[in-house]
This record gives sequence, C-alpha cells and structure tokens, in this order.
Amino acid sequence: MNLLIKNVQVNDPASAFHGKVLDVLIQDGKYHSIGKSLKEGKGDEVVDGTDCILSPGWFDMRVSFKEPGEEQKETIRTGQDAAAAGGFTGVLLMPSTNPPLQTNADISFVKRQAANHLVDVIPAGVLTEKREGKELSGMYDMQLAGARAFTDDKRSINDSGVMLRAMQYAANIGSSVIAYTDDPGLTNKLQANESPATTVLGFKGMPSIAEEISVQRNLSLVAYSGHPVHLSGISTKEAVEIIREAKKKKLPVTAEVYVYHLALEDGALETFDSLYKVKPPLRSADDLKALQKAVIDGTIDVVCSDHCPEDPESKDVEFDYAAFGMIGLESFYGVLNTALKGKLTEDRLYQLLVKSPCEILKMDIPSIQEKEAANFTLYHPKKEWTFEKSNLKSLSANTPFLGKKLVGKVLMTGNNSQLNFCN
Repeated sequence: MNLLIKNVQVNDPASAFHGKVLDVLIQDGKYHSIGKSLKEGKGDEVVDGTDCILSPGWFDMRVSFKEPGEEQKETIRTGQDAAAAGGFTGVLLMPSTNPPLQTNADISFVKRQAANHLVDVIPAGVLTEKREGKELSGMYDMQLAGARAFTDDKRSINDSGVMLRAMQYAANIGSSVIAYTDDPGLTNKLQANESPATTVLGFKGMPSIAEEISVQRNLSLVAYSGHPVHLSGISTKEAVEIIREAKKKKLPVTAEVYVYHLALEDGALETFDSLYKVKPPLRSADDLKALQKAVIDGTIDVVCSDHCPEDPESKDVEFDYAAFGMIGLESFYGVLNTALKGKLTEDRLYQLLVKSPCEILKMDIPSIQEKEAANFTLYHPKKEWTFEKSNLKSLSANTPFLGKKLVGKVLMTGNNSQLNFCN
C-alpha cells in the first residue's frame, strides 16, 4: 500500500489534521506523512483528492454473508468485496447462518475464512442456543474465539428473564448485547407495515406497537440492571421518542437504524415488488422523517446497511412467499447521503460510521495520524452517479436501488496494507 492522496480534506475529529485540506502519503500500510505539497516516492500511486474527504475506515454493524449454509447467496469473501466497494473496512457479521454461529469452532471458521482481506470481519455469536430464546449460548467460549457481540439477529427474546440474564452475563465478560426490537406475537407471519397505505393494498400489517413494546421492555431491563443494550431495527417515530427519553435519563442504551428506512416508505409497496419486502417493514412518511431527524440529532447512534443477500428463488416469487431483506453495502453511502439531502455533517457521519460502532463493540477507533496503520475510506460527498449492476460485488442483486441516481460516492478503501478502488 504505497499511495499519495493529494489535496484531500481530512475528516477525523480525533486527529490534529481534522478539517484541513492536505496531502496524505501512505507507505507500507501506514500513514507516512501528512502535510502540504508532499512528493511521491518511487512506486507510489497518486490520487487527486480534490473535493474529496478522507475518513477513518467505516464500520457496518449489521451484515449477513450466508456462509455457512447458503453460499449461493453470498460467501464471506464476496461479502467482504461488497463491503470494500461500499466504503467499509470492517463489518459485524450476524450469526443467523445455517447452522447458526453458536460455538467457538463456528467463530473460528468465520475468522479463518475472512483472513487476509482488506475488510475485517467481526463475528457476532448467538445470544441463545439455536436462536430459540430459551437457553443462553456459550458466550465466553465464543468471545475467546473472536466474537465481540451477541444477538439472535432478527429474533427478539420474549422471555424477560432470559434477556436479563443475557445482559448480565455479557456485561460480566465485557461484551455487547444487540437486541432486535419486535414482539412476534403481534407480527408473526405478517408481511408489511400496518398503515392506511398498506391496508388499501390488502396487506395484513405489522403494527408499530410491536416495536415500541419491545423497546420499552428492554429499556426497563436496562434501568433495572444498569447493564447496557444496543437496540436494532428501530423504524418507528414512537420508538425513537422512547429512546430519546431514555437517553435524557442517562440510561446506557444505544440504537441503530437500517439505511433503507431513511430512504423508503411503505407507499413503495403499491407495485407489490418483493424487493421492498424487508424486516422491520418500510414504515410511513412520518416514521421516515422521525428517523432522519433522530439520525441527525444524535438520538440514533449507528446507521447500518442490513445487507441481506437473497437469490432469485427466494425473492422472485409472490410477495407473501418472498424472503425478507435487501442487499445494501455497495449503495450504502449514496442512499444515505441522498436521503438526508445534505443535512448530515461530516462530523456526524464520523460518529455514525466510525466512533459509535467501535465504542459499542469495544474496539480501537482508527485515526488518521502519522505512523498509524492506514485504515481509511475516501469519498466524494457531491459526486452524482447511477447505481448499476456493474457496481455490485455481491453474488446477489436484491435491491430496489439499481438504476437509481444517487449523490455521494465512495472512491477508495484501504486497510490491512491493501487498497480497493471502487468502480
């Protein structure tokens, strides 16, 4: 990794170079020099960073790569390639594979498969055995093998006693609990949001109260125990308000939203296109506005892709029978930046994609400093482009954003002494 980026703005509040337009020289995988009018050495590649921004490498806190079990949808390697193309140098891998990641051997398998790549893959282990919500998993053994968080992915734990013990045990070993916010008794076997728009279309809807009940229950356990929890799948304005009030009370809670909930609303289902079938479902325009506001004002800590590859056999079927989920890595920044229409400051983007994920997962925060390892994302916040199949590194193409014009593009990622130029 020998590279000179000229005239680039540094976006790293932890660095003395933050906000300055400088040259950045990277040699042998480290930031060699940062300053004005630097000259390249022999073999250095030179990139013009005019109007571009250099950030510490972004981290996505929710991806599914489908290996082991459904490698035809995505392997760990193709998922890493997709992540690098989308601007991410690290990802948290969900454990909902087949079989799920629930032993130290499972975690070790992921670490081996992901080795020697630009993108760091951090596995999450299951919170309960077989993701059934009944018995706690062997968290400590998985942690020793490399797991940094525990979650049952998109299965909420209904038994409050189990959830409390999970929070207590994870806190004792210094790990993170990620709780999906849903009450399946109110949403099981349903397909879309409960709203006037979806009722007209004939859908039996998932009520937003299912999410709010789950959020409130988990926050009550946080208040009782004093142990932190990270809430995933926030999609309603009511849930946002509950979290906002909890933060005012200084409860140790963090929360994430999925990028498509900031860009799409349930009216998109009028075409009955299964590409729009996601979980939680697309919500109303009011919910979308509340989520956008919460991302901007800091109520929401993290935005993630919820990258969920599906093959045509799982998606190109009637809406009722289609799998939930869409891919989101390669289009992530363009979708986020376009949806928020310039309201997202670069400092806030750093919080959402660098600082908060690392703090929640108790990882070192990368920084743009001389002599430090070069872990970075180079992007152009005003570049207009059309998201095409040629941009995909994923094995799957289940996204409604193909063919859409977006504003904001990732140009390059670098990590582990490797570079990736994004097409």
